[in-house]
Amino acid sequence: MENPGELAGSADYPNMPVAKKDLAHNSQVFAKRPPTSVYDNPRCGTKLELLTNHCLVHLPEKPVILYEYNIDLYKGRKKVEKREETGPLFREIMDAAHRNEFPPAHQYVFNDVNLLWSDIQLPFPEKLVRGRNGQQFYYKFTRAVELGREVHTQDSQLLSTLVDAIATARVRWPRRVGNQFTVFKRSIFLLQNRVDEGAFGDAPVFVKLCNGVDARIGVSMSVKLNLRVGITACFDVSHTMFTRPGYPLVRLFWELIHGDTIPDEDIVDGKWDAEMKNARVTEKNVALMSQVLNKMKILVSNEEGIRFDDQGNYQERDFRRLRNSPTFKFFEFGPDSFYEFVNENNETLSIIDHYRGKYGYNIRYPHLPCLRKKPPSRDRNRMFLFPLEVCSLLIDPVRFTGHVSQQLKEQMIQYTTLTAEQRKLVLQNIIGQNPIGDCPPIVDNTDRYMRSHGIEMEKKMLSVKASLLPPPRVVYGNSDFLDSDHLGEWKAVTHEAVRTVLEEAIYKRNRDAKAPKLKKRLLGLILRVGSPMNDTVAFEIDDTCYHNLMRAIEEAGQPVCWANREMGQAVIHSSTKYLQGRDLPGVTMDWMTSLSQDLDSYKEAEDEVIVPIVFMIFQIRFTTLNCERPDFQNDYNLFKWMSDNEVGVFTQGILYKTFNSIGLSPAPCKYTSQLVEKILGKVGTTHRRLERDGEHKSWKKLVNPAEPTLLLGVDVSHPSTRDLKGEDPVKRLSVATVVGNIDFDCTEFRASSKIQDVGEERIVRFDEQIHERIGEFVQFNGVRPAHIVIYRDGFSESDFQRTLYEEKKSVENACRVIAPGYNPTLTYIVVTKRHHTRFFLRNEEEGLPEQGFNVRPGTLVEDTVTTKDYYDFFLTTQVGQVGLARPTHYYVLWDTWKVPATFWPTITHALTYLFCRTTNTVNLPSPLLYAHLAAKRAKETMDGALYANALAGRQFDLSQFHDLSQLTDCLQSNRTLDGMTFV
Repeated sequence: MENPGELAGSADYPNMPVAKKDLAHNSQVFAKRPPTSVYDNPRCGTKLELLTNHCLVHLPEKPVILYEYNIDLYKGRKKVEKREETGPLFREIMDAAHRNEFPPAHQYVFNDVNLLWSDIQLPFPEKLVRGRNGQQFYYKFTRAVELGREVHTQDSQLLSTLVDAIATARVRWPRRVGNQFTVFKRSIFLLQNRVDEGAFGDAPVFVKLCNGVDARIGVSMSVKLNLRVGITACFDVSHTMFTRPGYPLVRLFWELIHGDTIPDEDIVDGKWDAEMKNARVTEKNVALMSQVLNKMKILVSNEEGIRFDDQGNYQERDFRRLRNSPTFKFFEFGPDSFYEFVNENNETLSIIDHYRGKYGYNIRYPHLPCLRKKPPSRDRNRMFLFPLEVCSLLIDPVRFTGHVSQQLKEQMIQYTTLTAEQRKLVLQNIIGQNPIGDCPPIVDNTDRYMRSHGIEMEKKMLSVKASLLPPPRVVYGNSDFLDSDHLGEWKAVTHEAVRTVLEEAIYKRNRDAKAPKLKKRLLGLILRVGSPMNDTVAFEIDDTCYHNLMRAIEEAGQPVCWANREMGQAVIHSSTKYLQGRDLPGVTMDWMTSLSQDLDSYKEAEDEVIVPIVFMIFQIRFTTLNCERPDFQNDYNLFKWMSDNEVGVFTQGILYKTFNSIGLSPAPCKYTSQLVEKILGKVGTTHRRLERDGEHKSWKKLVNPAEPTLLLGVDVSHPSTRDLKGEDPVKRLSVATVVGNIDFDCTEFRASSKIQDVGEERIVRFDEQIHERIGEFVQFNGVRPAHIVIYRDGFSESDFQRTLYEEKKSVENACRVIAPGYNPTLTYIVVTKRHHTRFFLRNEEEGLPEQGFNVRPGTLVEDTVTTKDYYDFFLTTQVGQVGLARPTHYYVLWDTWKVPATFWPTITHALTYLFCRTTNTVNLPSPLLYAHLAAKRAKETMDGALYANALAGRQFDLSQFHDLSQLTDCLQSNRTLDGMTFV
């Protein structure tokens, strides 16, 4: 008999298992980093030196042997898996009764999830360890791990997690550091009671917000083992909301009712006391407070509630005296304090009498509702009621999980944003291992965990070499622009003289090269969408604002239809209204369908084509409406499906208040100029390109008509949390979108989308979408692309091998279908912003105050903190105005186009000047931003199609090919629309 092991995976035995290392996708080799760099080229950009939020990590010279155990934690029979729960639970069990079974605390570390490493072996290979109240964990030995500078055999992710756990073990053990830190997800938040005045450039380390909520800063650390400089720790900071210690709920209730914060001076003077005594609470008040307190723990101080002195001044309570007071989890609101019950002595008492007799406390606000604790299952009829004024938030701050109002959200954004300089100072303080306020250092080389494991971190930020890339020249119809000062922004419509669209852009594109050229002329229509929250009567708009917008569009070079050109009055071909929640959508669809009639009468010449565009003016934003009415359908998605897919008419949504702000000149209103740019891109009127034959050699090569390039942006849009929780299985699907240019200049893009399983990042039927993109390129240009470049978003390093292999194969298959010998070059670049690497100016003089002293747009970093495993680079291209600009991380995983080392960084930088919705550089190359928008729009039109079919009494059955095909068609734009409808 033959050896079965020799037959694994053979043609004769196709189902035999194949070793993981032998899988086809694991045998491919990634693109190699070029032998030279942009920094090495003295003619390519200005050379800089920056600081980064990484510091070097030194592992022990002599390897340390650690024993690894898998940990499963339980509360009763329920397994606990959330990081913020597992760490405290593990340590609570350890503190209970089992210290003798384990080595001293500094000789073992827990990763706060499921792994424990010990310097010595535990008494048993596996065991169940019991704590109090049904708490327990089960440990099981998995392997021995070596930790050392010369150890290369361990899994890099494992070592990263281990070093992270050792470095932060001290602050994750609250008993050791006086409860001054708490863990949430991957961040350690500071619970300091004192803030250093003036430290860190007055950075908002700790901020008091409204409604008893504080913003506290948290520190995250990730250990990188595969960087070119060696092993580093990357530190970053972020804010999260916490409850304010001991905050009285009656004060919180007042603030929620009035939508404002009570100033401390008003509390001291007691101005609100009389108002609270006469308060009459509404159902809306109770519902809002219930949202805020949902599942939160509440502290009860029955003997003392709200206190005032003889002069009527409010008196603060001593929090320390309340620390041992009882707590309960909020369940719901009950009756007020006049409620009567029968006590254990069979006496009928009101809650007022009960508190006066038992606690000697006179309830001050008896008309306010009591808080109710959920009764135990054995005694469901009992009412556990607590007057609002004796309840407060916990003494120890906990993460706020209640309702976040719009006011609270705005305050969080406004007051917690760190400038670039502030973030640098905070991070330098953390990396320097200094305390913050009364909190000890997050990481400390001298602590027992670090010393016993031989780990040390350097106390300074790493320096990195950077290049400020040369900008491309942006060309408009009558002018051009060179961002020579690296401002990352320029003026277009607002510029004097006005920058107009490209000369050939006002002609309708035609797939037939012999067809006559037809000049586009825009014809405006208005759909007013009223809100049921405001009024049943449709709102009115100012027609002058419409005329101002149409004038700005024509001044940019795109002709529009005029009723009276001299008076500046544009044609309003038709106007209608729709009240959300009342009117039938079918009437609006009939109106849209009728728009194509009698258009020729608006022509000013025979070589013109009239292009209708509907301005959908919404009285309020749908998301605002949906907050009040969660079950309300999204009419915006319905209208976009009607217009973009079914009817084939351009639409532009505008908020009522924004529309009425459009002035005579777009110059004072930045939104107006952006709206004009967006409309031009939507209707396919190309208003900019990059100079083809200028000094930017990389761009000249990319747009060479003799060897044309197809740029593809690829992204996947996943369902929202609301859709995932919904009952409709179709809404729980993801949408994969591929966009590709249809012109040599890489300015005009078209999209195709497919539905696929929820959460799936690898694209199903990718070859079909590639085939469509190549086919449309050929239709418009008459030639196949010689080069295909893919900018891919959405997956991590662990998926590089498999995703690259599968999608590369899909491109090759699509090319073979087009022609057997068709073999264009392929470049595959993965783009991610989900990282924590940041860059700071070493010298503030190199930055600009209007950019918040961020690094300039076009800053490239290729060394030090890039990887040893891939050809990758960091590129900052967005304009940093508020906060810190985040660099984008690019991985060139595959590249068969033989280009110099300067090519991909400079091309990627150039593409950030071409996003049609703005006159700023953007943080991603334009194909990828278009893919993101197109995927989002495809998801919206799919939701609109589902809504429309539901109104007709039909549901899609995805097990039926016909339904699947029809739903896929709903994702595509109507082929009569010559433009980028997704912008």
